[in-house]
Amino acid sequence: MEEKQNGPTGEQQPKTDVGRRNFLASSAVLGLGLPLVSLADSKIVQAAEAKKAAAPAPPAAPAAAAAPKAKALHVERRRCTGCNSCVFACSLHHEGVVRPSVARMQVLRHQGIVDVPIICWHCPDAPCVKSCPTTPIRAIEKDPATNVVKYVDEKICLGAKCNKCIEACPPKYLMRHPDTGRPIFCDLCDGDPQCVKACDQQSKETGQTLRCDAQVGGIHWSYREITPQDAIEGLMVAMYYPNLDGKRR
Repeated sequence: MEEKQNGPTGEQQPKTDVGRRNFLASSAVLGLGLPLVSLADSKIVQAAEAKKAAAPAPPAAPAAAAAPKAKALHVERRRCTGCNSCVFACSLHHEGVVRPSVARMQVLRHQGIVDVPIICWHCPDAPCVKSCPTTPIRAIEKDPATNVVKYVDEKICLGAKCNKCIEACPPKYLMRHPDTGRPIFCDLCDGDPQCVKACDQQSKETGQTLRCDAQVGGIHWSYREITPQDAIEGLMVAMYYPNLDGKRR
């Protein structure tokens, strides 16, 4: 509230607010000081940046360990519906046509109700390679980096004249190419199996039947001894009960 006092003329004049003058004076002082503060701040920032640039760089984080290249196919046979999409994808990738007889895997159907995928187990000890009789070098070898069996030279393979590798295959997987007579080996599509991709697209409801994992400890030795016929019998017992006539359906 403003107070009034008598001026020289006798009239009452408004009393100047001392607080307002002080506020304006303070503002002027602060206004003059701002450039100085900004200048000081800039020098502090520059000094901090220079110190940071001179400091040694922090040690780089250790690189993540490379994933093992060696892989193997795995199958959940109970989930297989016999769609053969894996077989089609395999032959298309390797031969350029959809031709099941030249695929690197097969799906065996029994009595129209049981479907058994037949795949290479990529055995760590590779009995097929050990059985190859060609000399002085074998026609096939196992690549320790990728875990696949491949030809050293297809020309030295005896083809249909020799059945040693096919006979030595524990799960009875190996088959011959119908045109060349030479055994067909699964090369895992250079680490990116097309059969697994095809199965994934067709098994959204049943769950994926095929997968490809890094092989660390190898497959179970007793598991690889299961032949397609053994798998058929096991699936028939596990999935279907016999009827009064003794048949399962």
